[in-house]
Amino acid sequence: MTSEERQQKVKWLSRYRILENQIKRLEAEVERWRSRATNTVPAPVHFKYYDSAKEKDQKILATMTRQELRRNNMMPVVVHGSSGLGIDDCIAEISDLQCQIKAKISQSIKVRSDIGKAIDSIGDEILELILYYKYVDGLCFEEICCEMKYSYRHVKRLHNEGLKLLKDVPLCPL
Repeated sequence: MTSEERQQKVKWLSRYRILENQIKRLEAEVERWRSRATNTVPAPVHFKYYDSAKEKDQKILATMTRQELRRNNMMPVVVHGSSGLGIDDCIAEISDLQCQIKAKISQSIKVRSDIGKAIDSIGDEILELILYYKYVDGLCFEEICCEMKYSYRHVKRLHNEGLKLLKDVPLCPL
């Protein structure tokens, strides 16, 4: 097996983990949009300020607490929701992201099935297990060593042997 064929097999096998990471990223994005939806203010909030030079405002100022007077003496402020987005905008974005997640999940299921069939075609349980650990469960070689109680070099050698025996893998980049 040439190094190019090996790289293509690894790339083909890695598709499932890549899809799983994309799904996690989209789910995190949905959570950010949910947070934005709960932190939005439906309309700008304007604080009314009173001028001590005006006679009609002096009566109101006389009845204010110290905290209200302190706020009145601050610079005028207009408070908006987060980036001016409304709840409807957030819901629309969440809905779009959920559709993307569903599409990625169905794609992930198909890719997982294809990879499983290819790995199962090897015929050696140990080699199949190493490839499942690596490309389906996403374990690194050190974790596989701990799981199987093999040395690092032995796991790498078995991994390469498993790649050589792997069938039903398209040799074109995906």
